[in-house]
Amino acid sequence: MVRRTFLQTAAGAALVTPPPSSRYIKSICAVIFPPGISYAECFTRAKSAGFDGVEIQLGRDLTIESTADQVKRIGDAARKAKVAVASLWGSATLRASPLNSPDPAVRARGVQVIRKMIEFAGYLDCGALLLVPARIGTGAQFEVGYEVTWERCTSELKKILPDAERAKVLLTPENVWNKFLVSPLEMRQFIDQFQSPWVQAHFDVGNVMQFGYPEDWIATLERRIKRVHVKDYKLSTRDEQGRFVELLAGDVNWKEVMTALGKTGYAGFLSPEIGHDPRDPEQLQKVSRALDKILTMV
Repeated sequence: MVRRTFLQTAAGAALVTPPPSSRYIKSICAVIFPPGISYAECFTRAKSAGFDGVEIQLGRDLTIESTADQVKRIGDAARKAKVAVASLWGSATLRASPLNSPDPAVRARGVQVIRKMIEFAGYLDCGALLLVPARIGTGAQFEVGYEVTWERCTSELKKILPDAERAKVLLTPENVWNKFLVSPLEMRQFIDQFQSPWVQAHFDVGNVMQFGYPEDWIATLERRIKRVHVKDYKLSTRDEQGRFVELLAGDVNWKEVMTALGKTGYAGFLSPEIGHDPRDPEQLQKVSRALDKILTMV
């Protein structure tokens, strides 16, 4: 499991080659682990539960101020546990320096955050950065217009593209509830405008359920999808609000999702993104078993 494996895949589909019996790599987002434990411990627990990859974020024992040696130690811990760092998140850090800010200095800080993440990715043998580069507003409060957000994010990400290309690290904006890139057509257009293999999509299955269908997004984004978040969602009714639920307990049509992914040729990480539940000591194992069931739906 070395960086050369990733570099040999021009589109950056995965850091490791899936075994012949499966095109997918079981991964898990580190938000499922209790706060306070190190990433080294996260990697060990993930491997014991049957995961071969972990998505990590700036937080725990990794911050934007971390030294090269500190980041290298985290990479060494992942390699020792025989798991890949599937993706590095900068969402919380970028929230303070969004790329659509009216202040050029704030946007410049956001660019520097992403450049630092690209540097970290090299130490971690990590092939992709999950990006939430901007938000249109906070709650009911409108902040920055959609068109201006598009223009500013495009302009700032273009400044970073040479860095990503040199490092062979994907920039993968995710579809989240930030009121930006809210349809598969927009996500596709946003990615395609860069005309670069180093800007692709981090697709979240559950995030689209309230206003779309994940199988439709997958069919539209096709080969642009380079990382996948696995979440389930129970749609709203007259009597209750929509909500995220345990895998296989919601309204995601997993058979159609897996069929759609298969048609795109996607081969890489599938990472459940589920927050830590301190009431359930078996949570990680339950998620692993649920993902195994989803992987049979091909």
